[in-house]
Amino acid sequence: MGTMNDLGVELRFGIPAYRFALPAGWVRHVPTNAAQEDDIKRASAIFRQANRPDLDAEFRGLMAQTGQAMARTKVFAIYRQEQVELDELLPMSITASALSAADGENLDGWVSDAFRTKGAQFLDEDAQHIVRWRSEPQRPQGARRIDGVSGRTLTYVIPAPGTQRRKALVFTTTIVVPDGDVIPAEIVDALELLSDGMISTFTWESELEEPVLPAAPAKDSEADPTDGE
Repeated sequence: MGTMNDLGVELRFGIPAYRFALPAGWVRHVPTNAAQEDDIKRASAIFRQANRPDLDAEFRGLMAQTGQAMARTKVFAIYRQEQVELDELLPMSITASALSAADGENLDGWVSDAFRTKGAQFLDEDAQHIVRWRSEPQRPQGARRIDGVSGRTLTYVIPAPGTQRRKALVFTTTIVVPDGDVIPAEIVDALELLSDGMISTFTWESELEEPVLPAAPAKDSEADPTDGE
């Protein structure tokens, strides 16, 4: 199943139409209070399976703070499972957001810093227009960490064509992982591979990919030994 953004996203955020593949049961939602409530219900189901109902109220408080943070950013889409049975529900969702550099600047320095400090790598060495890195989930400033809940966050940055790397599309995959052996490490690794596989199908609808970083200057070619003859 494929998904793409709408014209409103391009007009509001400067992100052209794009497409990538979603597995069966995954859908795209616009961020709303109703969508956030659905996320809370999904997490509550995971906590019940983990026999940790005590975490439910704390998680609801954290999600309220997260919702406020999302409202201040340029998140325009949420991708998640919906059309599946509860026992097949994966603790993973993906958000899409627009990132813009300061006036008169581009995102080169920010991306270069990600390579130096965050362990960023190209998603595909043969197609260096998507860069990704792994990190701990980010919490709103002032929000405390919930004991018993950890996770994994994957960030993918794709420069928007025609912007000279001043704008980028950012996909953020969040995997919620209760502490303990509720979700084995190999399952979390498999979810990470699933996320990589989904984003690897990304393509702009009618634009050429733009490199994440500027192309290196071409090396001077060796002088032709026949020159001057």
